[in-house]
Amino acid sequence: MRKKTAKVNRFISGLHEYIVKHPQFRKRTAEKSEVQIQTEIRPLILNYLERWFESQGYKDYVGKAHKSFYWEGQEGKYGKQRTATFGSRNYPDFIITEPYLLAIEYKQSPNGSIVKQGIGQSIIHTMTDDFHYVYYLFHDESKDKRIEKSIKKDRENGILERMWSEFNVFIKFV
Repeated sequence: MRKKTAKVNRFISGLHEYIVKHPQFRKRTAEKSEVQIQTEIRPLILNYLERWFESQGYKDYVGKAHKSFYWEGQEGKYGKQRTATFGSRNYPDFIITEPYLLAIEYKQSPNGSIVKQGIGQSIIHTMTDDFHYVYYLFHDESKDKRIEKSIKKDRENGILERMWSEFNVFIKFV
């Protein structure tokens, strides 16, 4: 398991904050498919990377951001080279290769079982050593936001803390 530094924490937390606070980030997703929302999130991730590389002094920060970012289904290095795990290949929704090897998973549902499905996928990403870290964003579509509210309970909060400390999976709910 890769060590988490303050810089890694700032990068992943900053990515999350940038996405969810961006004016183009959709708050209500029930009428949109997961693929549609992922399509809307993709430029936000890319823009965050551009800003990050610019802050690090890269002259061609736009080019660096584009070279460091892949999404599910995109042609290239991260497309067909995945080794099968339990009989299937492991594809996150998005991949950041630099500054950190980070898988990004996005799920949305009014149902808590989808949360657990995404957690399982995220653990596989790091346990196979395909990725060093995972950022998992879950959009709670329940009317009362019961899934998002559940993280205040000891059991769920403990799970989220262990996911980050033991599996390098950073989980956030909106």
